Amino acid sequence: MKESNTIKILISFSIILVLIGGFLIWQKGWILNQTQEISYWKLIPKLTGLGQEKTYLLLLQNNLELRPSGGYLGSFAIIKVKNGQVTFFQIHDTNIFDGFGSVQTDPPQPIKDHLKVNNWQMRDGNWSPDFIISAQQVEYFYHLQGGLEEFDGIIGINASILPELLKLTGPIYLTEFDKEFQAEDALYQLEYEVEQGYLERGLVRGERKTILKALGQEILTRLAKDSFWEQRKIKDLALKELNRKNILLYFQDEEVQRIISAQGWAGQVNQTYQADYLMIVEANLAARKSNFFITRQVEYELDLDKERPEATLRIIYTHTGGAKDWFNDDYRAYLRIYAPQGSWLLQANGLEDMTAFIDELGKTVFGNWIKIPTGQQKVIEFKYLLPEISEKVKQNGTYKLLVQKQIGVDSLSFRFVTKNNQKEYIKEKIIERDWEVIDILE
Repeated sequence: MKESNTIKILISFSIILVLIGGFLIWQKGWILNQTQEISYWKLIPKLTGLGQEKTYLLLLQNNLELRPSGGYLGSFAIIKVKNGQVTFFQIHDTNIFDGFGSVQTDPPQPIKDHLKVNNWQMRDGNWSPDFIISAQQVEYFYHLQGGLEEFDGIIGINASILPELLKLTGPIYLTEFDKEFQAEDALYQLEYEVEQGYLERGLVRGERKTILKALGQEILTRLAKDSFWEQRKIKDLALKELNRKNILLYFQDEEVQRIISAQGWAGQVNQTYQADYLMIVEANLAARKSNFFITRQVEYELDLDKERPEATLRIIYTHTGGAKDWFNDDYRAYLRIYAPQGSWLLQANGLEDMTAFIDELGKTVFGNWIKIPTGQQKVIEFKYLLPEISEKVKQNGTYKLLVQKQIGVDSLSFRFVTKNNQKEYIKEKIIERDWEVIDILE
């Protein structure tokens, strides 16, 4: 499984968005809002190394190949910053780094079964949908395999940032390559150039990143203009990507991490919610970059007229890709449904194997394989009884449901139907972060 080099171009942008951009927010005295002002004035100097150098591990997650906490971890970087300036920066190929590992670690069963991998290593370390847990696991593998740096924090970066940057800068035409990059298809075009296009240009393999460097330089040149900073566009984009879970933050400093977690920027699974809960988690295993073509429509029906609340979850997957090639394949993924602890599965349809059951992160989890053939649509359905906590919520006259979106999934089209006293109540939303649904029952 070879990682695309496209993800590497995102590092420079992310440094600007998270670290240098944060330093300028502090330096210029930009106020995010009145309630956040005090917290951020404490936070930004610590993150950007004011007076003391900070060392960060950047996890470069390609969510065109979706993994539980973002995307396939084919590359990582180490960055040191002081007073808002980068003092050290180095990129590593995770597959090469893993090759130096000699300690055997038993991988999660789906990785072992489907990828035929017998040693769990850094590139597959982000198996938990909770980013902090994944970040700690990846850091563990880094040290286990000989890494020497001690990190002040870990930052996850998803490939989805690149199109958003191009929306900010506008289309970019590279004269020397006679190529224009637009937000709508930039990721695909870059994937093509570094995997196939360089051959058509007569370039040797070692030169295939030339176009990435040229595009990166032009984007950075445009972002460096004073007009972007004065209009606060970089800050707005950074906040947007943090809120959409395309930038994930985990820091050793407990005060900093409390602020980050309170803003929802740590990519954590909520383990304390005392009502109905749903999280849909997928891991693309050997399906190339087919997540580029996958859309989801989620329907969640809750029948409160039954003796015990009964949930029916339907996920309508559409694979819009065409013929199989270097980029596209049938979508094969390990699917996990996180439901309230104590939920009881009644039936499951459209799956490839027997459903596995585990308790994890304070939830009951249903796990199974899915396969969506290219160019086709498929419905996956789970029907299950909810636990006692849901009945208590119902008795209070209000029904609450928290839907957490998986990191690396841009959005979820969600339809929530409540059946109560022979009536139906429908709510719909395009979820870009998380969504708490509150129904007042009659």
